[in-house]
Amino acid sequence: MSFSDTDFFLQQREADRGWMQPVTLALLFHFVTFALTLGLPQIFDRKPILDEVVTVNLVSMPETASTAAPPAEAPPVEQAPPPEPPPPAKLEPVTPKVAVPPPVPQETVEAPAPVKPVSLQPLKKKVQKADPAKLAEEQVRRQQEVERQKALAAARAEEERARLEAERARSALAEVIRQRGVQQSASTARRSSGGKEVQSIVLQQYLIALQDRVQQFWILPDMRQWDPALETVVVLTIRPDGTVAETLVEKKSTDPFFDQFVMKTVQNASPLPPFPKLMKESSIEVGLRFRPGGVVTM
Repeated sequence: MSFSDTDFFLQQREADRGWMQPVTLALLFHFVTFALTLGLPQIFDRKPILDEVVTVNLVSMPETASTAAPPAEAPPVEQAPPPEPPPPAKLEPVTPKVAVPPPVPQETVEAPAPVKPVSLQPLKKKVQKADPAKLAEEQVRRQQEVERQKALAAARAEEERARLEAERARSALAEVIRQRGVQQSASTARRSSGGKEVQSIVLQQYLIALQDRVQQFWILPDMRQWDPALETVVVLTIRPDGTVAETLVEKKSTDPFFDQFVMKTVQNASPLPPFPKLMKESSIEVGLRFRPGGVVTM
């Protein structure tokens, strides 16, 4: 069986309209149910209407004053007495309510934690005893420092003594020169003897200058303690221009480092002072005694 397009369209439209009828019926049913729900309670649950009661109090009107002649007296009409006012309502004494303040919350104070007793035993364990080896080493170091200070003091005293001896020698030489300068010798023997004395004085003066020159370079380092008893004797062969022709160690000390500083001092002091004009020698030999306190010519 074949359908045309028109028939198919009509059948389709009828099918589309078929769902509207049940929907309409469902909506109508719900509406009626809702209306009955609202109206039935008002129909079956009616309360009787109470008559309204009106209470009227009769009050006499005040008489108005009239300038006209009073009218004829009318027979008195008995008026009903006014109803008694209702007794005043009994006032019950009102007990004033005392406002109770709200309870103040108390601050909770935490109790302090109990203090634990401190034991002294751990502290005693922490104290470390001094190391006997370190104490002994410290004592030795202090003793060495004391000895070093003593050695330095002795060296300074020796140096001061040498300086005083040199000063005395200079004073004696100056006095001799002054005395010999003012004296005149008449005899040849006396001239010869005077010449030898002058030579001796000039030599002594040169030795003093030589000692001062070497003393300027005689400085021992403070890296160690030097024994004040150390002594080194050196014999120098000196030429007229002050150069050292030969150096001979006549006596060594017990400390090789001390001897090395002696030789280094001789090298640093060279060249030595030249001979004075009155010295006629071609060379001289001079002995020098080196000690920690100073240098002395022999």
